[in-house]
Amino acid sequence: MSGHGEFESPVDLRSQHFGLHRPLRWTTQTIAVASLFLLVANATALRAWVDEQPPGPVQARAAEAAAQWEGAMSALGADRLRNYFNAKWKAGKAHRFGETPDPAGPGAPDQR
Repeated sequence: MSGHGEFESPVDLRSQHFGLHRPLRWTTQTIAVASLFLLVANATALRAWVDEQPPGPVQARAAEAAAQWEGAMSALGADRLRNYFNAKWKAGKAHRFGETPDPAGPGAPDQR
């Protein structure tokens, strides 16, 4: 044990002060980057979430905006990675549980 109440490590660790002198800023930036990535790459989830909200005028406007956003991201091809993994997951699920494959075929985006 070192003199500062810290345990010695058999691994050569860097100093505790390697760029995290502002942990709240780092956390905020990390959450913002992850949120932006998901907003672009998984617009389908945003639309699905908005569609699950209680109906009303605000929800209707949000649903229209989410549908437009999803269409724009799809036109850019930002949903290709999500669709690829979604198709693989559905195929694995069908194989594991003996379900019939989706008639739209693997790789087809969710139709809602």
